[in-house]
Amino acid sequence: MATTSATTSTSGISSAVLSSVGIGSGLDVSSIITQLMSVAQQPLTLLQQQEASYQTQLSALGQVKSAVASVQSAAAALQTAAQTPAWTASVGDSSVLSATASQNAVAGTHTISVSQLAQSQILVATGQTSSTAAIGSGGATTVTIDFGAISGGSFDSGSGTYSGATFTANSAKPPLSITIDSGNNTLQGIADAINAADAGVTASIVNDGSASPYRLVLTSDDSGTANSLRVSVSGDATLSALLSDDPTGTQNLAQTQAAQDAKFTLDGLAITKSSNTVTDALTGVSLTLNSVNAPATTAFTIQRDSSGLVSAVNDLVSAYNSLNSTVATDTATQAVLQGDYATSNSVRRMRLTLDAPQSGSGAYSQLFQIGGSFDDDGNLSIDSGKLQAALNSNFTDAGAFVAQLAASLDSAAGDYITTDGPLDARITGVNNSISSLQARETQTQDQLNQLQARYQAQFSALDSLISSMQSTSNYLTQQFTALQKQTQG
Repeated sequence: MATTSATTSTSGISSAVLSSVGIGSGLDVSSIITQLMSVAQQPLTLLQQQEASYQTQLSALGQVKSAVASVQSAAAALQTAAQTPAWTASVGDSSVLSATASQNAVAGTHTISVSQLAQSQILVATGQTSSTAAIGSGGATTVTIDFGAISGGSFDSGSGTYSGATFTANSAKPPLSITIDSGNNTLQGIADAINAADAGVTASIVNDGSASPYRLVLTSDDSGTANSLRVSVSGDATLSALLSDDPTGTQNLAQTQAAQDAKFTLDGLAITKSSNTVTDALTGVSLTLNSVNAPATTAFTIQRDSSGLVSAVNDLVSAYNSLNSTVATDTATQAVLQGDYATSNSVRRMRLTLDAPQSGSGAYSQLFQIGGSFDDDGNLSIDSGKLQAALNSNFTDAGAFVAQLAASLDSAAGDYITTDGPLDARITGVNNSISSLQARETQTQDQLNQLQARYQAQFSALDSLISSMQSTSNYLTQQFTALQKQTQG
């Protein structure tokens, strides 16, 4: 962009100088020089007016370039939207489950019946009178928590313990080991140490309101039968008596909630998962189980979501119409860019691209087939009903056409505003004209300054001469008056 020219003098002479001229003679020198300079500076004023016109053109060209760039951005966004299929999932009973679909989903309607939700095991220790009092001797003690599945035997809900059960370690999850010593051998210290390890178990302290109210609660972070807990203690006997819990042997912790898997049928197929969030039962679909509804079923439907694509089409229409309006305003009769080919051709180039047939896109090859049309002013519009009908009936071909058209428009707009493109060439030419005018303005202003200096020198000399002549005239008048008085006397 060209730099704006420096402010130049429009008076041709400073008021300080003018006010000091003409004092001796009484001539209105200031007015004389001002009028002379007003005439002399007309060429400078003309140059400044020409520069202002070019600056206005430069601003208008910048607006046109920005409008073309907006068309390019909208076209690029539309191409991405058309090439990235979106899907939506509609669930019959959201209290049973929620569902989301990714771009890998496949359209269809499915039924689901949930007979069991997944849950995590919860173990509770015996109560303590204080959460901050030391437990045991403070000697270094290792607490190890293994993850695995409890099977067989029986469970006593009254005591929260198993008998005759087996424990199969979960090879996918390594054991959690923490050290308890004199620095953390309190109920709160034990909980903090387990949580700090961040290895699959959350420890909390619950106050049950009894005489020994503070109870350590261990919850497996992951649900599912394979994530039950086994706690072993090596070291302090008091800590061992509080925390050791082996479902196949001694159990000092009470189970208040058993680990279990989610169980459901999908389209009649029985499925078991360790979590209520299921991402691998149906390709491209994530299910979140919320409640049990068996033996009833609820349906959910996967279908294409064209809202993002439609929105991107509308954004492109807005960007194109903004360009069309900008060009129409700037190239109108007596407008700043009237007759400017680079400007008028910018919107013409975009329209030709939009009108051009797109080959290889299936059932759709031209914009009018998906509802596109131009009015008498050159504005683009899209019939939303016709566009949606095309997307609903043949999304693959309609999407392919939109993507190809958007790519062509992206390329055309990019070519037009590239560094060596038509608009930049025009902008460079205007900038060169502005630079040339600014140089001439500087030269003309220097000449005016020199002329002003000459005028000041000349009128200063004239002022001195007239003042001297007035002094001589006054002296001679005085002498003649004196002589006359002597003669009459």
